[in-house]
This record gives sequence, structure tokens and C-alpha cells, in this order.
Amino acid sequence: MAQQLPPSARVLTLGSCFADSIGTRLAAHKVNVVVNPFGTVFQPLALARLLRATLGEDVDWQQHLVEARGRWQSYDLHGSQGAPTPVELLQDIQQTVRRTGEFLRGADAVLLTLGTAWAYRLRETGELVSNCHKMPAELFNKELLTPDEIINALAETHAYLRRVNPKLRIILTVSPVRHLRDTLPLNAVSKSVLRVACHYLSELLPEVSYFPAYELLMDDLRDYRFYAADMLHPSEVAEDYVWEKFARTYFDADFGRFRKEWAGLSQALGHRPLNAAAPEHRQFLVATRERLERLSRQRVNVAAELREVDERLATLPVPADVVAPEPELDSEERVDIGRDETAEISTPTEAAASADGALATNSERHARLSPEEFRAQRSGRNNRPERGQREEHNADSKPEHPIADAAAHAAMANLAVPFEAFDDSVVETSPAVEEAELDPTKKKKRRSRGGAKRTARKNAARLAAGGDDEVLASAEPDETAEGPQRFPATHSRKPAGRASSPNRCP
Repeated sequence: MAQQLPPSARVLTLGSCFADSIGTRLAAHKVNVVVNPFGTVFQPLALARLLRATLGEDVDWQQHLVEARGRWQSYDLHGSQGAPTPVELLQDIQQTVRRTGEFLRGADAVLLTLGTAWAYRLRETGELVSNCHKMPAELFNKELLTPDEIINALAETHAYLRRVNPKLRIILTVSPVRHLRDTLPLNAVSKSVLRVACHYLSELLPEVSYFPAYELLMDDLRDYRFYAADMLHPSEVAEDYVWEKFARTYFDADFGRFRKEWAGLSQALGHRPLNAAAPEHRQFLVATRERLERLSRQRVNVAAELREVDERLATLPVPADVVAPEPELDSEERVDIGRDETAEISTPTEAAASADGALATNSERHARLSPEEFRAQRSGRNNRPERGQREEHNADSKPEHPIADAAAHAAMANLAVPFEAFDDSVVETSPAVEEAELDPTKKKKRRSRGGAKRTARKNAARLAAGGDDEVLASAEPDETAEGPQRFPATHSRKPAGRASSPNRCP
């Protein structure tokens, strides 16, 4: 198969209404295409003669002019090509032939869709016509073209085209639209003749290929669901299906990627908002315009779409936050008094004093004492015995009045103790830990994770009890009490591993 066409290809479509369908979709996807410049042409020989005329073959257009249905028309062209006077019609025909010839000289491909093999010959001149324009039937003779006639006419046209444009490719196809006026049996005969001619042309001539549009609708889809309401023309779904096959067959991957991008843009251009004044709709149109400009830089003709988006943007109301009025300037002097909040102002001397005090407090808080110094200091401050003598003292002394002692303890707990009385940096070390540190050869007892957690909780409780002792010691002692200051038993410190009650058996 020949090289596929790029998105920038120039394509000319001629023939039946199926050529209009393919050409319209090519134009919708921004392909440079000319669609049926002479109108719908069904007969293959008339189609070949029009192509040769665009390349310079002499044709007497005047002898085929006829006044029909209120205006002047030509037997060689479709009924859509007409004018009020013969002069105007001849001028229109010549301009159309010239423009088509100029495009054809630089075209990359020509799509020819053959409609029917039945032809009408004008009795007066003996020439075949393209359209009878509903003139009386006695003016024409109906005849069936042979495959050889079609092959010879199109082969001659192929030679003309290749001589003017050597790179030109010709794509042949048979229209899937049935001609019921010829009856179904004769329509089948006509389609068969066209299919045989296309087969030999695609096999014998260079750069000529056949696209099976007729087979796709008759054999692939093969259901009346894919026909329009008249049961003759393909439905839009069928046309899209055939178009998809055509695009994948004759265009490259770049065109496929462009089709996907253009499908999203087409959907965006067809969007109609519920509230056009919403700021989101303006942002949507701006984003759509940026996408179109990016395609324009890729040499895609999107001028019409850009104008449409610009017109929509021009009709939108201007957002309130886009144009902000500037304050008016006057000659009055203004003083910036700042915020209304009052700020604390301190002198440099006060700031330095507070900084020194903070440093002193931090240094005092971080000063550490050894366990022996801490116990000696606490013992001297509270008149309490050493840790080794506390067991005997606790065993010999029992609270004579436990209720009074509890009340005194509650009162002592409610005292307001200053924050400086606490020393969080001091940590008391138990005798067991000290003994383990002094004797590194002693093997430590292995404990499970649960035992370690329980030990940690016990040590935390002991440290908390030691903190309570410090709080109570910092309070002012009762001068009326006799003997040493007594504390509730719940706040006493017990040596590790020793009994707290004299009644407990060893």
C-alpha cells in the first residue's frame, strides 16, 4: 500500500452523495478539501469528462445549457448549479472549472465515488448527460454502461491527472446508496458493473486503490438499523463507521492523534453554559482559546473557531475583580498610626535585667547534685534520718492519731508552694542501682518486657513520692508541734527490698 496521507494533505472529492459525506468529515477535521465542486455526479463517464475539463480539455458548455424549473442549468452539472441567465451560468461554470483545476494541480489525493452505471443519452445531440433536470423522458435514451467503457474513460482521465500532477493518488469507491428508481434487480446490476470496473482499474493503474465503502455497509453492517428513515441512505452511525475505516486506511498516525484532540475541542466549542456570566465560563473559554492558538501555530486553519470564541468572550460581562479603581490622590498629609493594639514597651535596662534573670534561673535549674549531697541536704533541712536509719525510725514510730495526721496531710497538700521549690533536674538513684554500678562484675537479672515495664512504673512512683516529700519540706513547719516534724505514712520513702511494716514476717 502507498504511503499514508498527513493531516496537511489536499484532497478533492467528486461523485455521488457519499463523496459529500466523506468530504464533509474531512473538512470538519481541518483537512484541506474541496467537496463536489460540480455538485452530485452519479454517472462515471460524466465524472471523467469534468476532471479532464479542469485540466484543460476543451468542452462546449454552451450547447448543454437548458432552461428548466425557472432558471438556466447545464446537462453536465447538478441541479444546484444554476443561474438566472445563460451568461451568468457560463461564467459560474468557468470559474468553478478554473478553481478546481488549480486545486487539483497541487492535490495529494482524489476520491471518486461512482453512483450508477445507468446513463441517459440526449437524443438531439447523441451525447451522454450527467443530469436530466426532470426534463421530459422522451428527450433521452436510457442505457447501461459496460465495464470497458468505464475503464477506458477513467484510464484516460488517470493519464491526464498523472501528467499534470505525478504525485496524485486516486481512490475509487462505489456508493452504497441504492437507486430504487432502477428497481432493486437493476440496481444490483449497476453496482456490479461499477464494482468490476473499479477492480480492474485498481489492479492495472498505478496509484489507484479501491476503498470498500459499498461492502462495509452491505456485508459488514448488513442491517437496516444503519439506514436513514428513507431506508436508502446510510444513517449517521453508518457514515461514522465508514469514515473511521477510511481515516485509518488512508491517513497516518499523526492525523489519528489530531482527530482525538479535535474531538475534545469540538465538544468544548459546542458547549452552552447554564449561566454565561459565571467566572468559570470565562475561564473555560480562555482555556479553549489557548488550545486553538496552539493548533494554529501547528498550521491548522482554526481562524473561524478563534473568531467564534472571541465573539463569545466579548459578550460576557466584565468580572468585578478585573478592573480595580485606584484611590484618588490629594494634598492632605496622612500619618500611619499602625494597628489599634497596645504594645508593651520596655527599656533596654529592663530587657537586660530580665535576660540576666532568665539565665540565672536556667543555670540554677540545671545545677545537679550527687545523690549523697542531695540526701544530706534534704536530711539537714527536714531533720530526717539517713536512708539506712529510716527503717528503724519508721518501725518504732506509729501514728497515735491517724485521723489527725490525715487531716494535717490534706492541709499540707493544699498549701500554695512556689514553683521554685521544685527541682526537676534532680534524679534520685536507688541503692540497688548504685550497688550495680559499683560492682560491674555482678550479673544482672534478666527480665521480660512486662517486668521491665512494671519496674519502670515502680521507679516513677518512687520518684513521684520523693517529689511530694520535697514539696512538703519546702512548706513552713508547725512550731507548736513537739519533736520532729511528722508526715503521713503515704509520703514516706521506703528502701528497696525492705519491709515497710514491723508486723511483716521476714
